[in-house]
Amino acid sequence: MTALGIDVGGTYTKWVTLEGEAVSGSGTVPTPPGPDETVRLAASLAPHAGSIGIGLPGHVDRDTGTALFVPNPPGDWDGYPVGARLRALTGVPVSVVNDARAFARAELALGAARGLADVLFAVLGTGVGGAVALRGTVLVGPRDNLGEIGHVTVSPWGPVCCCGNRGCVETFAGGPGIVRAFRSGTARATAAEVAEAARAGDERAAQVFEQAGWALGVALGDAAAFFGVGSVVVGGGVSGALDLMRSTLHNELARRRPLIGDVTVLPAVLGPMAGAIGAALYGRRSG
Repeated sequence: MTALGIDVGGTYTKWVTLEGEAVSGSGTVPTPPGPDETVRLAASLAPHAGSIGIGLPGHVDRDTGTALFVPNPPGDWDGYPVGARLRALTGVPVSVVNDARAFARAELALGAARGLADVLFAVLGTGVGGAVALRGTVLVGPRDNLGEIGHVTVSPWGPVCCCGNRGCVETFAGGPGIVRAFRSGTARATAAEVAEAARAGDERAAQVFEQAGWALGVALGDAAAFFGVGSVVVGGGVSGALDLMRSTLHNELARRRPLIGDVTVLPAVLGPMAGAIGAALYGRRSG
């Protein structure tokens, strides 16, 4: 049975089709302007799929397939019946999940965390998502909200986050936060361009990524203390600059070694399609 997986991001939407454990098709498109358009896009991607999984960057009700709090993609997602609308258009089982939990499921089953039982996950993109796996199972929570690394407070007087808090990890290590910290006046850049500048010797750009690594280290250190986990997998589009964050990230984890022990940080291996792959795995379960 072909399983379709869709990963809706704040900027781009990615999709894959799975045959067994093998990716048989994939693609990336700009995220449509709202949930109706996104659901219609999803319905068109694999007309012969036997199941669909769709990952959203926020909180969802898995039982009803409803988006509860999804702040980053365009349009008004809160309260939108994603699963019901997509099932009505396709006639196949649909699973609606959090995108970071989908990423974690993929890397746990097929990627960097394969063979590990207890793992933290961080997904660096437009936002910063997170997940926790204990005893080989990705934890969920009542709103599919367990493991929100990106919304750990690292600076109570820091930038305002989309969640309403101040100084979340996401405001430092998410793509828009990196760009905001780097640019001046009306200058524009992307997180990838800031990383390129840092590698070319731009001290300000380098400091932005050092700050991002510090923020991520604070949050992961807290999570390691809370869950007693010694392995971390980091992925997402911004994780291509993990090398620029690694020093301050490791320094923060090392500072807390007496309590949390050694924490191994692993780069994700499934690439930008990990979230879509995980969504497909969840969707297959619903079928």
